[in-house]
Amino acid sequence: MCKPGRPKVIALGDINLDMIAHIPCYPQPGGDGIARTLLTRSGGSATNTARALARCGIATGLISRAGNDVFARECLAELCMAGVDVSLVQRDPIVPSGMMFIVVTPDGQRTMFGYRGANARTDPEALDPDAIRAARWLHISGYALLESPQAEAALRALSIAHDAGLAISLDLGLEIVLRKPDLVRTLFPYVDVLFPNEDELGALVKADSLKKALLRLHQIGLSTIALKLGARGCMLSEGGEVLHIPAFSIVAVDSTGAGDAFAAGFIAGRFCGLSLRACGLWANAMGALAASVEGGESPGRSDILPFLRERACCLQWRDWQSELDEILATLE
Repeated sequence: MCKPGRPKVIALGDINLDMIAHIPCYPQPGGDGIARTLLTRSGGSATNTARALARCGIATGLISRAGNDVFARECLAELCMAGVDVSLVQRDPIVPSGMMFIVVTPDGQRTMFGYRGANARTDPEALDPDAIRAARWLHISGYALLESPQAEAALRALSIAHDAGLAISLDLGLEIVLRKPDLVRTLFPYVDVLFPNEDELGALVKADSLKKALLRLHQIGLSTIALKLGARGCMLSEGGEVLHIPAFSIVAVDSTGAGDAFAAGFIAGRFCGLSLRACGLWANAMGALAASVEGGESPGRSDILPFLRERACCLQWRDWQSELDEILATLE
């Protein structure tokens, strides 16, 4: 397995083979949806975030579990090409790799059907504590908390990372919030950055405004929240300050992986010591780029640089010039 360098960010979660079909409209039950294109690529929330971080030049590793099959070989080879350290990915001799079938309609919205396969069998005893301790950031996908023994692996990694002083982020996912809300809340005191969307936030706390909901999350232990708002950008809450970061205008083609790319942009900004506003802007740019192409391709340095240079010349973004300059200086 490729090992491009000791990872400074480690993502923990699923690795899947994604089959992404673009159809003209979603069929009624019993009907047919004939795809005009079909793409295959490595996927999974943690995998998407790890690939985007690596493509931005940050040494990134992935903790996951794949089968001993051709799908795993294809996914791992693709991640190696992107610069992700896959030496921490476990291999299952019995259960096949995870697979996702993703249907995308012309408005860019995706519907997912999945088999988690070997992912759910991630072995907590097979973790490499030294590799985790040597990193600076641990990013956990909420899907990793759904089933045992993967859930125990995620909790063990979180404990190792917390004791070693790593920054820790959690990208929720609605399923874990609905199925295990109490577990999710117990993790908040250990999480430095939480990435929810509006549905997940609403399932966690009941409030008559987004700002009040964010405040309640802070009251139960969270320090920083990056709320994904899709086409409306994002809302960041930290230290009593709530910021709305506007979205970049794009034509949405495929929202697959956009939230994962958003998380990568925010983590990259924090990792590089950027201001909170710049982190939110980087996150929004990554999410926009991911949503503007078919197949949920993870954006990287070669994508983000021209994208932000073009916006830096627009009057529309003059109030964000210093933040754009921060990101550009870091990437250049």
